[in-house]
Amino acid sequence: MLPRQRILLGIDIGGTSVRVALAESPEHILGQQKLASPAQEEPAAMVEIIGNAARELLRAAGNPPLEAVGLAAPGSIDILLGHVANSPNLPLYHDVPLRDLVERELGAPVVMDNDANAAALAEHYMGSGQGVQEMVYVTVSTGIGTGIITRGRLIHGARGGAGEAGHTTIKADGPTCSCGRRGCWEALASGKAVAREATRRLQAREESTLAATARERPNGIDAQDVRDAAQRGDRMSQAVLDDASFYLGVGLANLVNTLNPELIVVGGGLTQMGDELVAPAFNTCRELAFPLHTTGLRLEVTRFGDDVALRGALSLAQDLAAKE
Repeated sequence: MLPRQRILLGIDIGGTSVRVALAESPEHILGQQKLASPAQEEPAAMVEIIGNAARELLRAAGNPPLEAVGLAAPGSIDILLGHVANSPNLPLYHDVPLRDLVERELGAPVVMDNDANAAALAEHYMGSGQGVQEMVYVTVSTGIGTGIITRGRLIHGARGGAGEAGHTTIKADGPTCSCGRRGCWEALASGKAVAREATRRLQAREESTLAATARERPNGIDAQDVRDAAQRGDRMSQAVLDDASFYLGVGLANLVNTLNPELIVVGGGLTQMGDELVAPAFNTCRELAFPLHTTGLRLEVTRFGDDVALRGALSLAQDLAAKE
C-alpha cells in the first residue's frame, strides 16, 4: 500500500493581508491565496475567510484529508492556551482562543505561534539559518517582531511571549506606539511608523511632493508612498526614511549586544526598501554594537520574501503532524 499523502495547511495572519497555503511540506506548496486582512474586525471575520480559503484550496487539490494546520499570528501569543493575548495589529483581539476557533472551523489539529517565531523556524529549517545555533529573525512590516533561536531551539519564554523586541523602548520620549506605550522600536522603524511620521510632517506643512499624493489617499499614505516620493528626490520623504533606518539599526544593535547571535535575518514588507532602509540600518548596527559581537556576524535579508512566515506556519504544521 502506498503511503498516504500528507497534506498541511499554513496560515499567516498579518495587519494588512492573510496568506493561506496548502502543501505537502514547507518546501512543496500546492496552492496558496493572499487575502485582505479583516484585522480591524472581530475574530469571527478572520476565521471565516481562513475557512473559505482553506476549503477552496482543498477542493482544487481534490479534497485530500487535512492532517495538520500551522497558524502564525502577530502579537503576544499564549502558546499553552492557544490564545492571542493581545496584538497591536489586531486591535479587537484580547485573550481570543484563535487556535480552537480555527480548529473547529477546519476540523483538523492546529498549532499556533507568533508570526516572527514561525518565520525564525522557516529560516532555521530551510533558509539562511540552516546549521546556525544562535540566530534572530526580525520582521519589519506593519509592525516589528522578532523570533530568537539559541542553541538551535526557538525561545518562547514562560508563556510564549519571548521575542517582543518591537515593543522594547528605543526613545523614551518618542511617538506613541499602537501598543499604547511611547518610543517603542515599532513606533520608530516600522511601515506604520514611516507613514505616521511622514503624515505628521505634512500636517506641520513641511514642503514635500508627497502632499499631492496624500490628497489622493483618503485612507492616508503608506510607507510605499514615502519610498516612491524619496526615489523621485523628495527631501522630506528621504529624511523620514533616514530616521526610520537609523532606528532600525539601533534596535538591531541592541539585539546584537543582548544576544550575540551568529546571524540576523530581516524580513517583512519593508525589506523591499533595501538600499533606502535596510542596508543603512545594517551599517548603523555594526557601528553601534560591540566589536566583539559583530565579529563574524551575518546580517541578511530573507530569501523567502513575503512567504517566510507562511513557510514557518507550514513548518509548525509539519512538526505537529510528526507528533500525531
